[in-house]
Amino acid sequence: MDAHETFAPTPAPEELSLGEELNRDFYAHSPSQYLRTRITLLITFGDSRAPAHQAVSDGVQAWNLGAQFDATPDEDETDEFAVVESISIMYLAAEALIRLFFAHVDGNSCPPLRLSSLTSYAKFKQKTASLLTNPPDVDSLRRVFRGMSAPPSEVTEDMWAEDAEVLQFLVRRAAELLVNEPNVYNATKHGLAVQPRKSAMKLGSETDPLGVIIDHHGSSVRYLNKMPSDEVGVQHWRETVQFTFPSINLATAIAFADEIDAVHAVAKCRLLDESGSISIRRRSLLKYLQRVPFGANYTGLLSMAMNRDFQVAVSPVH
Repeated sequence: MDAHETFAPTPAPEELSLGEELNRDFYAHSPSQYLRTRITLLITFGDSRAPAHQAVSDGVQAWNLGAQFDATPDEDETDEFAVVESISIMYLAAEALIRLFFAHVDGNSCPPLRLSSLTSYAKFKQKTASLLTNPPDVDSLRRVFRGMSAPPSEVTEDMWAEDAEVLQFLVRRAAELLVNEPNVYNATKHGLAVQPRKSAMKLGSETDPLGVIIDHHGSSVRYLNKMPSDEVGVQHWRETVQFTFPSINLATAIAFADEIDAVHAVAKCRLLDESGSISIRRRSLLKYLQRVPFGANYTGLLSMAMNRDFQVAVSPVH
């Protein structure tokens, strides 16, 4: 990788003997490989033509353990698993991307230590929220994800501008998921308190077919969310049925994973003097990630939901 501009001085070797060791160990393996493996396994499970799909039904063995389904999962059961698993993968990738950004944005000489130091999730979430109120400038994004401020010779100014637009979207989208849309992920990882199901939503005229804005039937998850309550002895709750699309979730996770690899490639060049490669993004990726399988003014990947609020009397604890 050719860096057109040096953003941080490289410390002297005697100052970084331990830091170099930590860096070499950390950058020897990208966390994106774990994400890509989960994505591949999920897609494999969803492909009824794949030999692995039938193998799971017939029985598999590894590490002195065996597993087998009582019956081959049908299409609905496969979709239900894909809905929950794709949400989990996407949010895990989003958090990894944001944490890696924080660890590298200031040009720290040992990002692994910086990455491991942010242990308070409340502080992490507060810091992530600042990315939405005060978005990082393009130079900061390019420093972390591209390692250069000027485009390579083979990249036009228009392509370079498109790439910056995509980077801004991906960082913003990852932050939005963690700050503005955390409930579905929290319900997924805390006790698996989500119920995947098929749901339907219709918005518009019941008599005029041309007046229908949304008419969608598809995969969704149901979960409960504890709401703020001002009344003594009353707890407010919200039941949410949220539509979700495994294909978009996984495509988003793949885009996050690609940029995780970019962070590693840039850092290895800066800190370890190792060559690598990065990809320049085109605006077409945004159009793909923002698409949905029905016509609507849809701006969020997981934001279309139906809510039902209710309250429960709470007895005081003596």
